[in-house]
Amino acid sequence: MKLPNGLTVSHVSTGETALLYRDIFAERCYMQHGITLTPGGTVFDVGANIGMSTLFFHTECAGLTFHAFEPAPDPYDALSANVTAHGIDATATRCALSDHTGTGRLTYYPDSTVMSGFHADAQSEAALTRTFLVRSGFDEEDVEDMLAGRHDTVEIEVPVRTLSDVIAERGVILIDLLKVDVEKSELEVLRGLSETDWPKVRQVVAEVHDLDGTLKAFVSLLDEHGFDVAVEQDALLEDTEIYEVFAVRKAG
Repeated sequence: MKLPNGLTVSHVSTGETALLYRDIFAERCYMQHGITLTPGGTVFDVGANIGMSTLFFHTECAGLTFHAFEPAPDPYDALSANVTAHGIDATATRCALSDHTGTGRLTYYPDSTVMSGFHADAQSEAALTRTFLVRSGFDEEDVEDMLAGRHDTVEIEVPVRTLSDVIAERGVILIDLLKVDVEKSELEVLRGLSETDWPKVRQVVAEVHDLDGTLKAFVSLLDEHGFDVAVEQDALLEDTEIYEVFAVRKAG
């Protein structure tokens, strides 16, 4: 698929890829609230999907090294192809990151891959998608057509690791940016950092689903570990559970 900026990517869904391009490249959703990239820095892309955020960061700043994690097979295949095609210095790993090591049962949406996760709820996710599409200007008939079959699921067993497992195995000294988009497992990803590894993280940007106090717990964990934190919500997702969190380590 050819993107509006002229780059070509392997993908799973044309519609999903167009939305990812809009959010990541056109609206620069990750480059807000003081988030910066440093030439030669290391980026962890957790919940990489097909690698659109990795590709964006790669085009935005020279010399970055990436560790990209995606547990679902089809997006992972596209991620690997995109890393190779664009000459990105990246290690792509087919696994999920969480607060434990082992395996997990991933609920995979073949027609809505970005919503796949360990805590999926097809009914609530269909309602969320409906809200987003209606607010985006689609009429009811078009919305029904776009939702048809979109939240059919497949259960997949996938490997699970912690951030600290990966940091130790790969000898990572500093994570310049930790990007997390893992559909309701974001707090578990942070809890996979040992106390000795927290100082290695300079910045965090994450999509957080505020269920049962998750947003407060997520922000508190960052605050306790020395970050300035900003929280915002996309206007199209107002009054939903989804928020964006931006965290930059305090100077000194």
